[in-house]
Amino acid sequence: MPQSPPGPPPPGGQILWATLVALGVAAGLLRGAARPEAGAPVDFNRDVRPILSDHCFSCHGPDKQKRKGGFRLDVREEALRKLDSGHIPILPGKPAGSRLLEVVRLPESHDDHMPPTKGGRSLSPSQIDTLSRWIAQGAAWAEHWAYVPPERPAPPSVRDVKWPRNGIDHFILASLEKQGFKPNPEADRYALLRRVTLDLTGLPPSIEEADAFARETAPDAYERLVDRLLSSPHFGERMALAWLDEARYADTSGYHFDGFRQMHLWRDWVINAFNRNQPFDQFTIEQLAGDLLPNPTLEQRIATGFHRNVMTTDEGGVDPEEYMAKYTADRVTTTAQVWLGTTMGCAECHDHKYDPVTTREFYQLKAFFNGVPERGLDGTRVRNPAPVLKVPSQEQGSRLLGFLEKIPAAERKLSEAESALPKAQASWEASLAATLPPATNQALLSGLTLRFAAEAAATAGGGITGRPVELKGDPQGVAQVPLATPPERTNAFSYGAWVFPRAKTGAVLSKMEEAPSYRGFDLLLADGRVEVHLVNRFPENALKVSTRDTLATNQWHHLLVTHDGTGKAAGVKVYIDGLVRAVDAPHDSLTAPISTPEPLRIGSRKGAFALEGSIQDLRFYSRALPAAEATALFDEGIEAVARRAPDRRTSDQQELLRSHFRDRKAVDYLSARDRLSALRREKEQLLEQIPDTMVMEEMETPRETFILLRGNYLNKGEKVLPGTPACWPPLPAGPTNRLSLARWIASTNNPLTARVTVNRWWAMLFGAGLVRTSNDFGSQGDRPSHPELLDWLACEFMRPHDPLAHDWDIRHMLRLMVTSATYRQSATLPREKLERDPYNRLLTRGPRFRLEAELLRDNALAVSGLLDQRIGGPSVKPYQPPGIWEGTDHKYEQSHGADLYRRGMYVFWKRAAHYPSFQTFDAPSRETCTLLRPRTSTPLQSLVMMNDPVYVEAARALAAQALAHGGTDLRSRLTHAFRRTLGRPPAKGELAVLEQTYRRELDRFARDPKAAEELLAVGESPRPREANPVELAAMTGVANILLNLNETLTK
Repeated sequence: MPQSPPGPPPPGGQILWATLVALGVAAGLLRGAARPEAGAPVDFNRDVRPILSDHCFSCHGPDKQKRKGGFRLDVREEALRKLDSGHIPILPGKPAGSRLLEVVRLPESHDDHMPPTKGGRSLSPSQIDTLSRWIAQGAAWAEHWAYVPPERPAPPSVRDVKWPRNGIDHFILASLEKQGFKPNPEADRYALLRRVTLDLTGLPPSIEEADAFARETAPDAYERLVDRLLSSPHFGERMALAWLDEARYADTSGYHFDGFRQMHLWRDWVINAFNRNQPFDQFTIEQLAGDLLPNPTLEQRIATGFHRNVMTTDEGGVDPEEYMAKYTADRVTTTAQVWLGTTMGCAECHDHKYDPVTTREFYQLKAFFNGVPERGLDGTRVRNPAPVLKVPSQEQGSRLLGFLEKIPAAERKLSEAESALPKAQASWEASLAATLPPATNQALLSGLTLRFAAEAAATAGGGITGRPVELKGDPQGVAQVPLATPPERTNAFSYGAWVFPRAKTGAVLSKMEEAPSYRGFDLLLADGRVEVHLVNRFPENALKVSTRDTLATNQWHHLLVTHDGTGKAAGVKVYIDGLVRAVDAPHDSLTAPISTPEPLRIGSRKGAFALEGSIQDLRFYSRALPAAEATALFDEGIEAVARRAPDRRTSDQQELLRSHFRDRKAVDYLSARDRLSALRREKEQLLEQIPDTMVMEEMETPRETFILLRGNYLNKGEKVLPGTPACWPPLPAGPTNRLSLARWIASTNNPLTARVTVNRWWAMLFGAGLVRTSNDFGSQGDRPSHPELLDWLACEFMRPHDPLAHDWDIRHMLRLMVTSATYRQSATLPREKLERDPYNRLLTRGPRFRLEAELLRDNALAVSGLLDQRIGGPSVKPYQPPGIWEGTDHKYEQSHGADLYRRGMYVFWKRAAHYPSFQTFDAPSRETCTLLRPRTSTPLQSLVMMNDPVYVEAARALAAQALAHGGTDLRSRLTHAFRRTLGRPPAKGELAVLEQTYRRELDRFARDPKAAEELLAVGESPRPREANPVELAAMTGVANILLNLNETLTK
């Protein structure tokens, strides 16, 4: 079977590697350039800058804090300036007069030898010779290549004019011909189909697709295939997979207990954006600043979740300001890496050592992200911290639109009923009975009365005339009782009691959960102040008010809380002894229900805040008592008012009767009010069901941004305003906010964005970018292996010459790459190419490398027929070894059914306890932005592929497919299994090996049927009832081998 080319360094090829190093070939391959030929012009960016960057810039570069000797070599004027010592570092045209050459040529034992010997980075003779020739040729300087705007070069002419299929091939072939290479022939139809299908959808082709393409004779058959794949809904999934790494997408917060978050709606947006072929500039702008666009759509606001993927903490005791500094710094470094290919993290503490980015400029970029209304301590382990956006489904959206009509109509109906109240009240007063009905009383304990009053008015018939119940500070309280109609934030209600406190702190009553949510409500004494909590989840979704007055101990007080149903602090009133008191509202962010199954506790709050003292006449009302009626509970009752003649009533007493009639007797009014309350409650319940996603928003007044000296959030320096580094084009005139930054990044004037982006897609298809260091286009990164091709691709991306493509057209660029003759080459590796181009930097052959972790899983599930191809939705939890989550205070609840077989990109991504199969195959934890996944080869990977339940079950399902659909004879069944896995027909020798393996396995399981049953029991998918278990187990063994073939694991 075909063999994969070696990885760096080649396994078993250390001797070859050492030889290449000794010959100086490897150095040229790694840095993207070989030593210039004698007499040839020395190019500063290609030949000189890498030497200065590697050996000199750390002490004589951009970082002024670490700069030594009073001079720098990254700026031409400084390098040519005479020093205080009288020396000139570089004297153009005169190597002998250049201090730089003098010190690098000194013996390593000399004190002035450079670079310092202890650093172990002395220059080689060839590097010194390059510097000498450069100075002799005039020491021509050049701006760093990546910071120069790309210009579209003309594709070079080539000798083999028949080979190129598009502009890409001209650049590649010209380089090959210069090096004396010929490109590989085109890959066979089966290999090419599998390669491009995996590259563009992440899924393997079916047998039917392979045979259809193999039979195609039309000259444009391959191009039509590519167009079909680019139009597949799975194209968006394939493209999104890499973007999730870059955006550090995860389903958990990362820090501390690594609590859950819900961000799959943003992931769905990314998939849909790729499937819509959204122009990349708009794709960029919407993710960085979609909320700041004029009249942003729901989708554009969802897009801003890109920068809410940052890790957050809920750990108590941390300084929120410290973590706010972490969050904003992460957004700077991620933005710089993803779009600008720049490593900017070191500039948080000091000027960049190698690239012209200062600490001040780092914090100027940080200022763009410092206006998000978020908290350093997000306070949640199971919900999304604000700001969030509700995202309804189509059906939920229709229902919400219905409420937009029904609720205003109900409000108008209530207003009409309210206008008719005076006339109706006059009729009621005329027929008023001598005595109003008393409140319903329920004896709770001897001396303590719990009153539930929904229809009756508050009366003065209670008070403290009975025997009170004594509370002695028992954490369990005096009693726990159910409450039939507990208060809810969307309803009006009142509750209170007579209290005789002997201490300044304790709970009068509570119906509340424990940490971390504290969901529910209470009435609490805290250091003498009366506090009221209405909580969904404290503190981020909660209401808290606290009286400014304190309560005297050792005397009776009447406490009453009223709430008008708005869920706002302004709608809560606290009465002490009949008078409303001024309150503070430290928390006023309640937007979700407060209901809880916890019982009503009297005298405590679930094991805490035990009250010492007495309680009497505890009351609940399903309405907000007006001030006059609240006063009546402390003073005289409504019965006394009703007995007075109208001309003897005070204005407060008249108001008491009006409110009583309105809230208890006005049938039409009460019906309209209940209808409105019901609609609002239904809307609230619907909103509770609608998922939300974290988004970016902007504060009206952004936080001030200061330079943090050495990155220490406690050590603030100069205040800075938003801005961009001076080494790049300036921001256009106008407001400086995230939107202007996003437009600056996505501008055709930006020299980096297009280069960085097309280079990453090239790496996805070819295994390595034209710039191998995809995450670093700075002076420490590699030069492009084909610089003119990179610029040509960048220009074609921004302003395509193809009339069918639009600006920043993602599909156009990928189509261009995969339809090139360069991509379509066979991946076979002749010895000459192995020796002279071991890493395929010259593109002497087609790409071949191992699939990513998620695609390995997808491939196995797809060929076995188990794959659930639904697109989008919440993350799933497949099989995982037990105990992995224990250290993070969470229990792993495995998914079941179809969710077990979803694509790898939908697997729940827990940062602190990574899905072990993916971790084994080099998938990142996504704690930070990842642009390059390593590609390792370890024994553990083989063990995973052979023993992970996902792959064992997939092998069983593949075996069942072969037995059910592969015909009746063994060879046809083996061929079917082979072709489902690899697409191509097996060679005779391959089929013979598989047949021999099957017969050996069949014999083994016939002798040990229990082992067969144990193998077939792996996984939850049902096995075919008609299948012979021994035959199925034997074929499962064969299928397991097929899933582990090198050809299966690579593309």
